[in-house]
Amino acid sequence: MVVADHWGKPKINGAGPWDDNISASVFKGINHEMKGNGKVIVRQAGVANLIEYKGKVRAYFQWLPTKKELQLNFDHIAFMDFESGEWSKPKVIQMPFDNKPHKYPVDPTVVELANGSLRMYFTTVSKKRAFIGSALSRDGVNFSIEDGKRFEVKKADIRDCAVVYFNGIWHMISPTHMGNGKGFYGTSSDGIKFERQKDVRIKVSGDWLGNMVVKDEAVYFFGTGFVAKTQNFKEWKLLSKHRLQDPAVAYSSGDTLVLSTTNSP
Repeated sequence: MVVADHWGKPKINGAGPWDDNISASVFKGINHEMKGNGKVIVRQAGVANLIEYKGKVRAYFQWLPTKKELQLNFDHIAFMDFESGEWSKPKVIQMPFDNKPHKYPVDPTVVELANGSLRMYFTTVSKKRAFIGSALSRDGVNFSIEDGKRFEVKKADIRDCAVVYFNGIWHMISPTHMGNGKGFYGTSSDGIKFERQKDVRIKVSGDWLGNMVVKDEAVYFFGTGFVAKTQNFKEWKLLSKHRLQDPAVAYSSGDTLVLSTTNSP
């Protein structure tokens, strides 16, 4: 299981999320059988999210390079574009914050809004709990943090959310990180204020740690250990089991593009 723990000065000689990589695979056709980790495309990274933006597939992700020149905030949110079968080099987004390391946004999930702007949902913390915040961007590079909390649950840390717009409603799922097939679920009419709904559940040893895709009037959740399908967020059909961690999926040119978090070497 992958659990992000980003804040504070890194212990470079110790284990941490900076030991992970993002790997990519391309499967022919629409494929829900996640097999193999694929090829590493960026090291010291994880928590990938895929969207189609300005005609290209773009990955937003957590980037944790330990090179001294990149350690100003240590933990970065970056993106890469996929075009003509190749990935661009990572580029760090710009997001002003209060310069307190524990306040820096992590675990990005990006969606495109009706006006073409992007909203990034991310994990951050209050004095007591982790919750989901958000930021807006008009160009996909410069983000401004929005005030308030998008989603929180009493007596629980809410991290690593997945978000999708389906049937006129914004849907958010966040894992329990317990590997028990249970996830926190909230809905919103405006993408700003999410109200908690009945938890999502599926009979599998896995986590709702991953990403959602809308295809053929259904929502597909690509989670850690499983792929499931729904049309109402109440009933989920298990489509497959796999060994990938925190997968992100996009359908591009008739193929299925998959990113996942993999461990070094």
